[in-house]
Amino acid sequence: MSWYLEAGNDSDIVLSSRIRLARNLKGIPFPNRMNDESRKKVLEQISDAMLKRPGNDLMRMDIASLPETDRRALIENHLISEELAKGQEGQSVFISKDENVSVMVNEEDHLRIQVMAPGFALENTYKQAEEIAIYLEKALPIAFSEKYGFLTAYPSNTGTGLRASVMVHLPIVTSIGKMPNLIDSLSKAGYTVRGVYGEKSKPAGNIYQISNTITLGISESKTLSNFAKMINEVIALERKLRKDYYEKNKERLEDKVYRSLGELTYARMLPAGEAMNRLSDLRVGVACGFMKDIDERQLMLLLNTIGDASVQKRCGEVLLPKDIATKRAEFVREVLTKKEEKRNENE
Repeated sequence: MSWYLEAGNDSDIVLSSRIRLARNLKGIPFPNRMNDESRKKVLEQISDAMLKRPGNDLMRMDIASLPETDRRALIENHLISEELAKGQEGQSVFISKDENVSVMVNEEDHLRIQVMAPGFALENTYKQAEEIAIYLEKALPIAFSEKYGFLTAYPSNTGTGLRASVMVHLPIVTSIGKMPNLIDSLSKAGYTVRGVYGEKSKPAGNIYQISNTITLGISESKTLSNFAKMINEVIALERKLRKDYYEKNKERLEDKVYRSLGELTYARMLPAGEAMNRLSDLRVGVACGFMKDIDERQLMLLLNTIGDASVQKRCGEVLLPKDIATKRAEFVREVLTKKEEKRNENE
């Protein structure tokens, strides 16, 4: 079962948590200064270490050998970055069966270890990433400075090499115009807010990625505790605003949510952005407790599988934009009506 289908803490606000650790090999140029041959040598060195890792269950994928649609699908599933998707020789990724772990090789750094989990789960997610990092630090000559910490291609990652992030659903903060102020406050506190797919991407479905920006002069434990405290404040803000908004605008909110359900249930063509916005409305209905025929697992499945590339990969062919919208609508109807059909059978 895919990791995002499991229940997570505070999942009414926090869709997922991610920990990423950046590491590089000592004495070897960073990937942006490497040629094909040197990238392949680094890949084989890392691959050999990964294969010898006790209990290793990660499958290697060489990006250059993947079709463009498969690369885009990996980006949509947050398993690789745009940088790795370029598919230069020696760029690869190791992915776990349930897709919660990915180890990118020769992206901006030689190694980027990434672990994801449903809901708000920074501590356990970090422990899993740390276990992989500790093994590789023993198996490989990792670039480390007593003064600066782990050395990275970009100074913004030097030190701990730790990037903690969460995907948060903030529909009411957004709709009442408080998001700009929140982004400004987070920025001043040392955090950044991005879209669903990270750097340079735009928010979709009122979903934002929040992550730390400071990695130098602070420990991993302090980074995580500060980050958790800040995210708890964001959670409390959205929950309070939802409660207040629903109490004052009950009919209006319910009407909006059920209209979105009708559109998703009966639409024959769904652009990705529109589908994300309508699914955002359904999540509000589930969180407020008045939408009982839809569960969070259905919505998480859809949010993670309706991107253009994911739709095409599921169909097994490259599609025209209008056909992608048609197939997306078919899949959304199938997922949303499946539970209803099962409930009717039981009655």
